[in-house]
Amino acid sequence: MPKSIALVYWLIPAKSQRDFFSEAIRILSKQFNAPCFEPHLTIIVTPEIGLSPGKILKKIRTSPIALRVRGIGFSYKFTKTFFVLFTSSKSLAKLAVDLARETRSRAKLAHDPHVSLIYKKMPASAKKELTSAIQLPFSTVLFDSIKAVRCALPTKTRSDVETWRVVAKKSLRW
Repeated sequence: MPKSIALVYWLIPAKSQRDFFSEAIRILSKQFNAPCFEPHLTIIVTPEIGLSPGKILKKIRTSPIALRVRGIGFSYKFTKTFFVLFTSSKSLAKLAVDLARETRSRAKLAHDPHVSLIYKKMPASAKKELTSAIQLPFSTVLFDSIKAVRCALPTKTRSDVETWRVVAKKSLRW
């Protein structure tokens, strides 16, 4: 399947929680020989159509967003191998609508906001085992910045993940 280039907009956790996620991702990537990546929650995926991601982010007006942890899950999908699932919020939905408007896309917020902890094809038994092994030290995560990332879609391999490039970022302020 041919790859297309897209811009993906991520919410990034605040430092203390980002550090926890980064360490979990680092440990899991080493343990399972998987790619290492920055912890993030994907807001929307848009085609790369020549609009400046930096200018788009400058137009976005939002405060940091706190999301309640709903649980830990896993799936067959490479980019949702094993993840922390969150309850959506009005502020997250509004941010997705604002980004879709500014990027002139029909992108919609994923109905299952999450932060992945590993990207790897793994047996379900291994993912189930991880579910009981991970203990989160928090029940809510604060996301305090947005990044625009250029990537090839679909993302299905380690080399796909390793080609991701941040092209713009913005801190969210109260």
